[in-house]
Amino acid sequence: MDIQQTLTKYISEALSNELPKETELNTRFHLLDTMVAILTGRLLPPGKKGFEFSKNQGGPKEATLLGNDIKVSAIHAGFANGMAAHANETDDSHTNGRFHPGCAIVPATLAIAERENLNSEEILKAIALGYDIGVRITTSLGYETPKTTIFATHSLGPIFGCAASAGALLKLNHQQCNYLLSYTIQQASGLACWNRDPDHIEKAFVFSGMTTRNAIYSALLAKENFTSVTDPLLGERGFHEGFAHNPKPNLIINELGKKFEIDHSSLKKWSVGSPIQSMMDAVEYLLKNNDFNHKDIKELTIEIPSDRFHIINDREIPSISAQHLIAVHLIKKTMGYDEAHDENLFNDPDVVALRKKIKSVSSDELAQARPERQSKITILLNDGKKLFYHASSVRGTPDNPMDKNDITAKSKRLFKVFSNSKTDDLIDCILNKNFTIKELVELSNLNI
Repeated sequence: MDIQQTLTKYISEALSNELPKETELNTRFHLLDTMVAILTGRLLPPGKKGFEFSKNQGGPKEATLLGNDIKVSAIHAGFANGMAAHANETDDSHTNGRFHPGCAIVPATLAIAERENLNSEEILKAIALGYDIGVRITTSLGYETPKTTIFATHSLGPIFGCAASAGALLKLNHQQCNYLLSYTIQQASGLACWNRDPDHIEKAFVFSGMTTRNAIYSALLAKENFTSVTDPLLGERGFHEGFAHNPKPNLIINELGKKFEIDHSSLKKWSVGSPIQSMMDAVEYLLKNNDFNHKDIKELTIEIPSDRFHIINDREIPSISAQHLIAVHLIKKTMGYDEAHDENLFNDPDVVALRKKIKSVSSDELAQARPERQSKITILLNDGKKLFYHASSVRGTPDNPMDKNDITAKSKRLFKVFSNSKTDDLIDCILNKNFTIKELVELSNLNI
């Protein structure tokens, strides 16, 4: 059986396969993490715009705009919940896959699960499947570094992951999964110019809104037996020929069913951009292990991997500006939802004064270092004392994973923005119970 047929057969049979216990638990972690991202993201511009747009589009009432009880089509629910899921930079990521799986795959899964009235076993299997397919597709393209990549892996990975999840939940047969793949390929798009977006709205669209919407559309077309070409993945003028730099087609099915990529994904401890996670770890360490005040700082130097320097260096958006977040963390001595997203802090006199003392250095050494996304912070105090920390293993990554206590604490910290007792029940339900999609949606209704 060739690569495409092996892939599509696996998707068609995925819900019949059992997840390892550790993988099932990790999938619960990522489901909870993304639910937190969706609900808190509803308060920010990408989430607000996705909600307002989708609730007015009409169509069948198939799935819920999470955080409320308004039902729209599965396509528009996936779109709106996807926009919200990446709004506040707390969603997960996959370093090798170079995209954020949860913010797209979870909304797609939940939208179709609600349309089909499914349960937690099917939902968890579909989510894990989405991570497996999305990561394998992007790694097979052979892209070298983010700086040399024109096509957006942050949209290519999600659309294939979402399509696999949605297709499995719609119980597509093997032939229909071939249709699914072809229509997904025709809709695959996205350019890396998203990283110049000053408002995070187009970025959320590229990462999750567009990808979730298009993938659900592909799955519904396949369910209705829209036929397709037979070899869109690796055939002439197909996906690999159009998108790959250094094609590695065997990676598409490598260890499929044996290695589960959700186990190799990263959860964020902090509600900030992925390359800034290590800096927040460093600031936390320095604050815990040294007695100093932000006013004692004469100069601060941050060393940033050169391949991610342009993504986070002195950006206009609070949650992806390294200098701003370091300053806020040092002043507030914490980094929660408000600290990461309060735009008023951008002009706070203390924050502005401290930012002026922060120097950033682009480091090729850190770009080559493994694990990825390391950083170094050096602080020179007014009394001449020097503080230093090299954050080499970021909390939440596969090298330093978060456990159930960590993900619970993070969820409760971010849920403080809501004065609603249902959030504790939502956390418990996702982490510990066998639930129906109806129960999950009801617990998510915070009247946002």
